[in-house]
Amino acid sequence: MHSMMPEKLLEILFLFAATAALGQEVRFVGKAKYLNNARVAVVHSIDDSTKYVPATIDAMDKYGIKSTIFVSTENDPVPEDRFFTQLQIRGLWPRLRQAIADGHEIGSHSRQHPCKKPDDESFCASAYTDYEIAGSRDDILRLTQQPYVWSWCYPCGNCATYPFIQKRIAAAGYIVARNYPNELTNGHVRPGVRDFDGNPMNAGYTQVVQHRNAAKADLVDSVAIKAEFDQVLDKGGVYHFMSHPQWLDYGPDAFYESHLRYVSRRPDAWYVPMGPLYAFRTIRDKTAVKRDGANVFSVSNGLDRKIYGGALTLEFDAPAGVEVLSDRRLLATRGAGPADRWDREYVRREGSRVFVTVLSNTKLEFFQPDAPGGLTGTWKLRYRAPNGKDRESTLELTQDGSSLSGALSSERGKTPVTAGRVEGNSVILEVVRKGNGDEVPVTCRGVRKGDSLYLSLGFAGGEPVAAIASR
Repeated sequence: MHSMMPEKLLEILFLFAATAALGQEVRFVGKAKYLNNARVAVVHSIDDSTKYVPATIDAMDKYGIKSTIFVSTENDPVPEDRFFTQLQIRGLWPRLRQAIADGHEIGSHSRQHPCKKPDDESFCASAYTDYEIAGSRDDILRLTQQPYVWSWCYPCGNCATYPFIQKRIAAAGYIVARNYPNELTNGHVRPGVRDFDGNPMNAGYTQVVQHRNAAKADLVDSVAIKAEFDQVLDKGGVYHFMSHPQWLDYGPDAFYESHLRYVSRRPDAWYVPMGPLYAFRTIRDKTAVKRDGANVFSVSNGLDRKIYGGALTLEFDAPAGVEVLSDRRLLATRGAGPADRWDREYVRREGSRVFVTVLSNTKLEFFQPDAPGGLTGTWKLRYRAPNGKDRESTLELTQDGSSLSGALSSERGKTPVTAGRVEGNSVILEVVRKGNGDEVPVTCRGVRKGDSLYLSLGFAGGEPVAAIASR
């Protein structure tokens, strides 16, 4: 019998020690169908560059709905090419840029909105040029801060069924193209797609929510529209409703806002634009999760992060009190409630189940935090700000039982800890940063692991920022 190699023996001893320290082994269960293990994905899309677009965005923001806003991007079309849906685009860009910051997506509806009802192969071949397809994509990238243009929408629903047109759309880098089928025969009213479409280059939706169209049967029956959402919610799936802003009414008691209110703020829903939803499907399907040690897991894929930079949700079975690091960044704990972004990282717990929403190409480490004693001293605090800049501060702490005092210092000055305490295994520090005439409250929550404090910095009105403080 051969003796066990020293390296293998050390690996087994390490795994045994790490598992014993945690109390039990963490088990990977699987990848959630939707972000945050939501039951339903709620998707909204609106079409055309009319003056009504800002009112629609305002209404969506009021109820927490996220959408893909399809715009035609030509600022000054020649008179013979003008179509009323893109005459107001020049004045829309500031509001569109704000919409992106608020979690919406800007999608391409071509440059000049070529439209013919019904279409034919000859029209499609001449209308769907590089100027229209790639040019509108480039306009959005040039005029907004959006990092990529995922979504295309066929003007008037034209040309969506032709494979050669679908190939042109895909060749320009779009990952999904939404249709608007058979408007002349009212086929656009309720296509009935309740999940990801099998052909993302001719992707359907669930139903329209609009009226005042030239078509005969756009839905204004609120009861019927809400019932369609209820069916998707009951079975779990994708509820995608689309609208034209110029064919809506506004106000809290009006038809459109009534539906927004009905589908909004569901705790088991994920509110997401169309492009990031389809990118999520690819991320989920292409990502491998492998055990990389005791209670350590690698999360990886070979996807282009510019296109597929969103998060996915992984389910684990783990002991109570466990904390999670992602590439040594402490993941903030999220409570119950709907998810409304696609690129955030956090942990949510349901009993022994731990749902980790994380960006791919990272390493997850599960651990039980050390008791936060002996914190008195000087710590170097490092983090990356939301603007991408690396920051370093000095954290001076004095511990007296469960009370903490001290100060946070950097090149921008020194700020006292206004409130500090230890709760169980958690460290909580509150400071107020001052600068440019403003006072910004910052709440630091974290845990200790060896000689490091892993903290989550909560800035008012912003997402938590991960930080590490070391002796």
